[in-house]
Amino acid sequence: MRKIILATLIGFSVSAVAESKVYPLAPSFHGAEKVEFVSIESENGKTVKGNFLSSSGQQYSIPDTCEPEGGDPEVSDAYSVQGKENYFVFECAWTVQHSGIGLDGTQYETFVYFGKDVTSVVKNKALSQALSGYEGSLEEGDRSYAWYSKRKIASKKLLELESGKTLDSLALAHEIALIRLKDSDYEAVKSYLSPERIELLFKNYPVSKSTVVAYNDIGYALGQAGETKLAYQVLKKVEQISPDRIVLKLNIADVLWGGEKNKSKEYYKEYIGLMKKAGKEALIPKQAIERSASN
Repeated sequence: MRKIILATLIGFSVSAVAESKVYPLAPSFHGAEKVEFVSIESENGKTVKGNFLSSSGQQYSIPDTCEPEGGDPEVSDAYSVQGKENYFVFECAWTVQHSGIGLDGTQYETFVYFGKDVTSVVKNKALSQALSGYEGSLEEGDRSYAWYSKRKIASKKLLELESGKTLDSLALAHEIALIRLKDSDYEAVKSYLSPERIELLFKNYPVSKSTVVAYNDIGYALGQAGETKLAYQVLKKVEQISPDRIVLKLNIADVLWGGEKNKSKEYYKEYIGLMKKAGKEALIPKQAIERSASN
């Protein structure tokens, strides 16, 4: 929700136009059901300030502001999270562009608060830092990713950190990978699902009947991103636990196609046979049929 506020500048007869954004808070944050942010232009750039709004109309200032730091900041999201503590989170974002050193992206700075009430909120520096990040190009062609810039992911990461988990859980890793895959951001998928992360996931969350769905999707994501060798390692572990999983046959066939065509064709044929047996012949991808019959 947006509205325009006219603010009279002290000592001047002119008025400045400030844009306001209002975010509902569910659950409420210690009685505050909404939060409003107002961005005001000055000679030093844009500054964004916020207030908690109670149902009775009372306003309480949010301690931190989004300050201009090489770019005009915007509040990209604000929300509450209920864990052991009641948290309020807001995120500032601004464009970073320095062509001379190869920087081109977006900086996300996240603020996480808790407290007994809205008049005595305290910033949790560790959580705030963990959820902040830069997404974009770096010097010498490298790239950085802000994995927790989206509300759903950030909320889950916050709760995991609160419980003492410093490494992303399998459930969180699964979700991050699928979000990046949905955006066709294959470089992000490869960066996040590194061999080191996969090894740690296997160690902390062994492949079992309860984890095969997540690992199957992770293997699929790696295959789509071109990491076929690592994808095959993941999918083979899934096959050991759930050998009759139909979609797994297709995923393995796809990742093998680039290097082991004969083995790949066998998996395609198994997949096609199982789909026909299940009465789902119409859902078989054309590519699977063509590859299974190729010379």
